[in-house]
Amino acid sequence: MDWSIQDLGALGEFVGSVAVLVTLIYLAYQFRQNSIIARTAGQRELLRGFGDWVQLTTTHPDLANVLRKTLTDWESATPEEQERASGWMLSAGLLAEQALYLWREKLIYEQSYNGAIAVAVSIASTPGGRKWWSHGRLALGDDISDLIDDELAQRPADALSWTDIFPHLRLADKEHTV
Repeated sequence: MDWSIQDLGALGEFVGSVAVLVTLIYLAYQFRQNSIIARTAGQRELLRGFGDWVQLTTTHPDLANVLRKTLTDWESATPEEQERASGWMLSAGLLAEQALYLWREKLIYEQSYNGAIAVAVSIASTPGGRKWWSHGRLALGDDISDLIDDELAQRPADALSWTDIFPHLRLADKEHTV
């Protein structure tokens, strides 16, 4: 069979079209893989941050008593206790802020986002947390501060108590739990 220049040109166009199609399929696959890797990394980073945050009360057992006191009655705490509790609460707020931005970029799962926000709102809803939140919110971005403010304003009376989320921080005396 003799191939004319036109036949070779048509064959070249066909091969080129197939090559473009294969390249696009490969790029779509790579994009999907990169998205999965990015989501996994974002999820892992957030969970690691929460793991480190939770460990603070186990590696520093006296912190639990400080938190029990400050979350219940901020004013009764010493300045040192307030400072330690403030660092713990700010860390929760920063993790919620990280979750917000990761969620917006679709880099974490919805459950992780909701959980991070719920933890921050739960802390800020305590009597001591509300007192801290009035100034602690300034250390966070406006996006997360406004979101937590909105959640606090809409918080139903039957919402989970902070002691439901952190039962290990309940006061021994039932009269003083919030």
